[in-house]
Amino acid sequence: MSDQFTARSPEVAPLVSVFVALRKNEGMTAQRLASGRAQPLLHLSAVRDRAERTGEPSTEVAIDLVREQVRRLDSLTDRIIADAALGLASFADVYRSDGVPANVLHKLEAGDLGVRRAVVLSHWADLHQALAGPGFAGAPEAPSDRSLRGRTEDEVFERLAVQLLNASALRTSDRASGHTATAPVASDAPPKPTGRVIVVGGVTIDHVWRVDRPPDLETSRIATGYSRSPGGKGLSQAVAVARLGFDVALVTAVGKDREGQEILDHLELEGVDRSLIRAVPNSTTPATGIFERPFGESAAAVWRGSLELDSRHLDRHAKALSSCAALLLTFEVPLPVLQRTLDLATSRPLIIVTPGQPYPDAELTRDALGQIDYLVARPWELERYARSADARYDPQLISNELLKQGLKALCVLGTRGGTVYLSTGDSIDIPSTSSVIKESSITRDAFCAALATGLIEHRPLPDAIHWAAAAMAAVSADYLKSPSPPLRARVDAMYQKYFA
Repeated sequence: MSDQFTARSPEVAPLVSVFVALRKNEGMTAQRLASGRAQPLLHLSAVRDRAERTGEPSTEVAIDLVREQVRRLDSLTDRIIADAALGLASFADVYRSDGVPANVLHKLEAGDLGVRRAVVLSHWADLHQALAGPGFAGAPEAPSDRSLRGRTEDEVFERLAVQLLNASALRTSDRASGHTATAPVASDAPPKPTGRVIVVGGVTIDHVWRVDRPPDLETSRIATGYSRSPGGKGLSQAVAVARLGFDVALVTAVGKDREGQEILDHLELEGVDRSLIRAVPNSTTPATGIFERPFGESAAAVWRGSLELDSRHLDRHAKALSSCAALLLTFEVPLPVLQRTLDLATSRPLIIVTPGQPYPDAELTRDALGQIDYLVARPWELERYARSADARYDPQLISNELLKQGLKALCVLGTRGGTVYLSTGDSIDIPSTSSVIKESSITRDAFCAALATGLIEHRPLPDAIHWAAAAMAAVSADYLKSPSPPLRARVDAMYQKYFA
């Protein structure tokens, strides 16, 4: 079958955009692929078919298929550039066996695109020699750094996209017993749900040390792993909503520094609207240090400095806050900011609040509680609202107090499942699913995102609760491979497995 896609095919540009976005920072990883902006790649029939056949996550399948096609690019130069730009390490063994120094291989896998580009240019001939093997006649002239960053990489991505599309179309044709597929390869993505979601919360750069247990005072401990990535409950909830296919914007503050730009780039990659974010000159973006034990248990210290949202910034976006379908808030913002946000939501969108990091010297007023539809909390976060010693240990008693003050529903998440207490006096169990991962911040973020989107889609409340529980189950099931919010297809699969 002749190739049906060329550089001018309309399906090529979306794939090139995915590659351009993913080349930043550490390149193409499963975590970064699991985003709304990567859907043109994840929805290729070749990716979907292999994922269904093998049971592997579509993100891992996509990386494997891209590596396969990078190895099949006609030009050695294209292979080297695509591999380094996307951080794939497709030729690490070949380079190593040909004697390319270990420090060069390490730089080719660096979490900085600029470092990977620099090592390609500085070892241009050596990398070509390694891939060419015996009889190598010499490398072509190396591009300038400026040319590599601009036209050259983009042209390589274009050729890689065409090759991926044609390979995917060929698989589709083979599966159809010789009948060539005529529909565009990337045109069968599910329709985008309607209803805009706004998240008001915090962002940080998370530094995560994986340990068997946190060190005691006056001691140190060897970590088994370390990672650094954009985080914060506001960011996590916004990304979780985006991965479920919804239009979402984040209201937060970042510093005008390298870390703040890293967070903005991450949000752009995930498909989160950044237009409501306040970038503050001469301010440092917050950071969080996290000790994470096996199976998701963690302890964290957050440094915010003086960077905070203020009511004036909210007032500038009052129209957006009042017209959204759902509003998600976290206690990461100051209490006056949270209260002002509630006051600006004049059209009464669905409002979901998470009291993570409870305010140390204040609690929600009766008026504020009356404006909230769902408060999603862990038991210890509600201790301030206990009006008796017994209530501190009994979520039912605490829920009675909060619901009497006007709260419409309290969702209490435990280590497995939980309960939704309703103002009607009824309650709904949040089903637990089999998992070695305990309830954590990211599972709650996925729960809130799925609860909001499920209710926007007019699911009955018990069904929306099951949908949200399925999102938590997806995070838990995939946590050890990729601790990040799930894509909609993954939530659908967990919903079908446990609740259909």
